[in-house]
Amino acid sequence: MALKPDVSAFGVSDSNSEATVPEEGGVDGVCGDDMSAKAGEGPEPADFCGKTITHNNDLDTTDMLPTSLSPTHYDIHLHPNIESGHVVGSVAIDAMLNERVERIVLHAKTIDIQSVTVYLQSAVVASVGPEAISYDAELETAVIELPSAIGGVADVPECAQLIIAFTGMVSDGMYGLYYSKCRDRSGEMSRMLVTQFQAKCARMVFPCWDEPATKAEFTLSLTVPTSFTALSNMPVAHTADHGALKTVYFERSPRMSTYLLAIVAGELDYIEAVSCSGPHTSSGERQPIVCRIYTPPADIDKVQFSLDTAVRVLERLVDMFDYAYPLPKLDLVAVPELEAGGMENWGLVLFRTVRLFITKQTSLWIRQKAVYVIAHELSHQWFGNLVTMAWWDDLWLNEGFATWIGIYMTDQLYPEWRRWDHFVIEDRQAALSADSLRSSHPIQ
Repeated sequence: MALKPDVSAFGVSDSNSEATVPEEGGVDGVCGDDMSAKAGEGPEPADFCGKTITHNNDLDTTDMLPTSLSPTHYDIHLHPNIESGHVVGSVAIDAMLNERVERIVLHAKTIDIQSVTVYLQSAVVASVGPEAISYDAELETAVIELPSAIGGVADVPECAQLIIAFTGMVSDGMYGLYYSKCRDRSGEMSRMLVTQFQAKCARMVFPCWDEPATKAEFTLSLTVPTSFTALSNMPVAHTADHGALKTVYFERSPRMSTYLLAIVAGELDYIEAVSCSGPHTSSGERQPIVCRIYTPPADIDKVQFSLDTAVRVLERLVDMFDYAYPLPKLDLVAVPELEAGGMENWGLVLFRTVRLFITKQTSLWIRQKAVYVIAHELSHQWFGNLVTMAWWDDLWLNEGFATWIGIYMTDQLYPEWRRWDHFVIEDRQAALSADSLRSSHPIQ
């Protein structure tokens, strides 16, 4: 199957069924330790590296937004109140207006839009308040009714900009923007801010076109306490201090899907190393990429093995794909409370702490899982992030390939572990067991 950047063909499911991929002999694989389903029972939701994807009408293509506007850039500012959980935000969305419209439909869930101003060719053409905005809870959309139709006069796409002010709340689950418990520098219990946007939770944090094929560039700024380290997909451009608070401005990202945008903020420490994984220089050598692992302060001594592994994997993937790592930095973050075993946000990859914390006392089994999950998530920096499925029903190829890479790379780095022997016993047999169920069906 030919793959191309931005919208490829990667796939999963029949629209009214659920398929299972139990947690591997390593988190994220195609098989698992618990294959207790009885013949004829419906399988569990698919689980890739702990990421649960339920194949049902929640991700049906009939939920796709109109194509009258195509976003090209989001400039987002978020100010979460760490104590109350209240979030104040704004977003300027540059978009191509492809046809004449009387209303604008975009994704929004658990946020309240306060105002919308629309510009065409730098002139204000509409300005509305909350009274002109309605919400569809089932489709998770906001519909902005304009005072009069705009665009489409010459049948040529026009440059539009939407300025949207909104408010929201920090989520009480491990999705959207949420709190993860951790310990601060004094050893006291504290909280860090984390995002989990896959599959469709970016819309819980800011209004957007929250579909994998609808890519855009992102510029983000975040206001947090001065004691916090703030991270996102791109490096920090500059910081402005406001007494007890600071606003951190990040560099503009390349085009990517909304589900890959990420934020982490809290009291964190890091260790770093350099990987020769960037584009070629004039001398033929690859540019250095700084790789860091961030953890709560008390745990920074537990991640040296994982950092060494990440550098080795990144360099081998660049050689294997013959394609430079696309971003200027790579951060891995140990998150105490994370829905998945790992999440491949571009340039800011999140892991459960158990997948990064490796000490002399750590068992070989856990060590193998750590290498596997790191390789799996880093392979997504190309397959999934640079090349992305057009819709969620193609997720199986995205995750299936990363699963294979995780096993392959583990074997390449540590051949003495004989990972492919384990694959035959654990992964292959478990997959065949799942396939033998009466409820098994073709992927597509």
